[in-house]
Amino acid sequence: MSAALLYRGSRQHIKVAKLISRQNIAKISIPNYTNNSLHFSIANSQRCISSALPIDAIKNSIKSSLLEEAAKKDSTFWDESTVGIHGHASLQNNNNNMQTDTTNNNTPTADIEQRLSDVSDIVDVDTPINKPDPLNEWYLDAVSTNPTFDMHAMNGFGQKISPRIPEGVAPLDSQINDPFVLARPDVHDISATIGKDLIGTDHPVLNSAAGYFFKSEEGNVGKGKQVRPVMVMLLSRAMMNINQGLETASQSPRQAHILKSQRRLAEITEMIHTASLFHDDVIDEADTRRGQPAAHRAFGNKMAILAGDYLLARASICLARLRNVDVVECMSTVIEHLVRGEVLQIKDNKTGVADIEGYLRKNYYKTASLMANSCKSAALLAGGDNASPEVIEAAYQYGKHIGTAFQLIDDALDFEGSAASLGKPALGDLNAGLSTAPVLFAAESHGPELIPAMARKFTQQGDIDLALRCINEADGVNRTKKLAAIHAEKAMDAVVKSLEPSPYRDSLVHLARRVVDRSK
Repeated sequence: MSAALLYRGSRQHIKVAKLISRQNIAKISIPNYTNNSLHFSIANSQRCISSALPIDAIKNSIKSSLLEEAAKKDSTFWDESTVGIHGHASLQNNNNNMQTDTTNNNTPTADIEQRLSDVSDIVDVDTPINKPDPLNEWYLDAVSTNPTFDMHAMNGFGQKISPRIPEGVAPLDSQINDPFVLARPDVHDISATIGKDLIGTDHPVLNSAAGYFFKSEEGNVGKGKQVRPVMVMLLSRAMMNINQGLETASQSPRQAHILKSQRRLAEITEMIHTASLFHDDVIDEADTRRGQPAAHRAFGNKMAILAGDYLLARASICLARLRNVDVVECMSTVIEHLVRGEVLQIKDNKTGVADIEGYLRKNYYKTASLMANSCKSAALLAGGDNASPEVIEAAYQYGKHIGTAFQLIDDALDFEGSAASLGKPALGDLNAGLSTAPVLFAAESHGPELIPAMARKFTQQGDIDLALRCINEADGVNRTKKLAAIHAEKAMDAVVKSLEPSPYRDSLVHLARRVVDRSK
């Protein structure tokens, strides 16, 4: 996460000053360190006060203020409309104050300004191309203990919680529309390509660390489920309704170029995801990942962080080479969202208590945003002939709802699975002091006894047993799985309504169902 934090930090230094000013500090002079104290001057309205405070107290105060501000739902900390990409005022404000140097018309500056004045349509580099998602609909009423509408009418839940398949979609057939079978020609060697061609470095230890999850001597161990590349490639072929392999499609140069770009996007998506795993495991002090020791256990914290940073850097280079500005912005937003998600998680970890909507918003930033924006980017790469604005939006919604369902099922499996099936310890979230969706649902009806245990992160003897009892009585795991099924259905509806019938479209529907029905 450190590289992404540096990225955000370079944009936010003006906002930091604003936040500090809210603590009645209008100006801080260059610090002098004496006896572990920070001497500074505070200019406050009419007077100047000299003060000396412990450095740690000042650091903690500023960190708490920043964290509190950044974690707010409507925080301006992440607002790009008031601060440009390097912390400067927006282009519009700069243009209002721009003065042309007329003293020497032969200077390069004057020449550039003259050229700009001849351009009738200047692009505002500070205006986002992609509108942000308000994240204001999670369908929580459908799993409420007192639902406000008929839940059965929305979902096909029987005894087993599983999303219904929309009308017009062919039943699952391993030879025709199985998502992992159809995607295999496109994604089977993605890990090998990333490990061999995209992340090579002259430093042997960094090379080994960065390729840790992309190389394995034991077959599939360490590779993960590769759901994100599968989604990207299935959606890419569904939009163009291409049923041939990439080699056959090369008979059409344009289609071959689009598919090559979309495959590279799938690789970029997996690189960003893996980089986030490196950083998350260091932050969470995880022991295992994908059935093997976490990267920082194998290489140490510093090398794991550097490997994650390096993967993000390599992904950024590959992303720029796609030469699509919309896609670059779309995927760059994902890195910002990863940081926002970690900020929200750090805040929750400090208090131990979160609300379910805030928790789902955090999950969007940490998990669903990458899926949503990767799918949207695949549609953007397909171009206007293959992807209308409606299809682009449908691609985004598909990825968003799949990502939401995916994390909710992860939460439920933590209470149902074993260490062998999950690739990580069962009840790992509770033992780590994390309050996930089943806990938060239980807290709605068992708040007085459960919330104190959540606040102390289940550290006292009997806290975990208490949480399990409350979750069982509140049906927290099943409510979590039901909410996941609802989001899976929303994902299905998005592609069925927007894409032409094809085995690839139907495979996207079956992938959504498999996300909910999985056991690991």
